[in-house]
Amino acid sequence: MPKTTDATVFISELSGGNLANQLGAAISAVAQGAVANNKKGKVTLTLDISKIGDSTQVEISHTLAFVEPTTKGKRSEDTTSKTPMHLNAGGDVTLFANHTSQLFNEHA
Repeated sequence: MPKTTDATVFISELSGGNLANQLGAAISAVAQGAVANNKKGKVTLTLDISKIGDSTQVEISHTLAFVEPTTKGKRSEDTTSKTPMHLNAGGDVTLFANHTSQLFNEHA
């Protein structure tokens, strides 16, 4: 069975950690708008994944969009960025390649 990608680490690595910060800010703003205005808001994260050349690297294009309810309507914003990442032999996706085996044995 292939190794799965650690989603928490994956999100924290996109855009050098900026995406995780932007996501947190968007969630807070939309939640505050929903409570203050008794209207529904929305946060959307879209990931487009494509192969980079003949390598095992992939380009992750990530778009964060949100709609924050306001008193008289809504406020929306979106941002898109790209992050190159590695598809490792085990099947997980990480910022740094993980294709080497353990070089040293751990001794107690």
